Amino acid sequence: MNRSIFIRLSLCAVGTILSGCLNSQDLPAYQPYAGQGQYVRPAYLNPVPTPRIPDTDICNSQFYQTLVNQHEGALYVAGLPGRKRVIKPAFTEEMEPDFPLLPGDRAPFMEVRDYLPGQTLYAPSIRATEDLSLLGDIQQDRLTIQLDNEGYVQEVSCR
Repeated sequence: MNRSIFIRLSLCAVGTILSGCLNSQDLPAYQPYAGQGQYVRPAYLNPVPTPRIPDTDICNSQFYQTLVNQHEGALYVAGLPGRKRVIKPAFTEEMEPDFPLLPGDRAPFMEVRDYLPGQTLYAPSIRATEDLSLLGDIQQDRLTIQLDNEGYVQEVSCR
């Protein structure tokens, strides 16, 4: 009895294998569509060159871009290394505006505070000029902080 069950099961297994082999010849060959089964590297894993300070940024002004929109009272200018100056719109005592300046208007004079490298005292030299073009020579190694009328930092650059 066990032998007859074994023979029947063996014949079923052989028949299943043979029928599978015979049926597979009738099926078309598998053709994957383009890109299927291929690893696609995400864009964020692609190599990116390391950002660096450009050669023209000798005074490292990129390091101080976080000062933008800070009030001048929160700045410790004497603690910044190297040569630096602060430019702020100013008025003279002789000239008082008859009407307040509009938001787009500039003050007629600029207050310029120059600091020497290693200067520890908060005592810059102050002078007033008529225009930004008359502020003197551009010096690429000097950090320049430009303020607006209210005393907030608008620009940090080398000049």
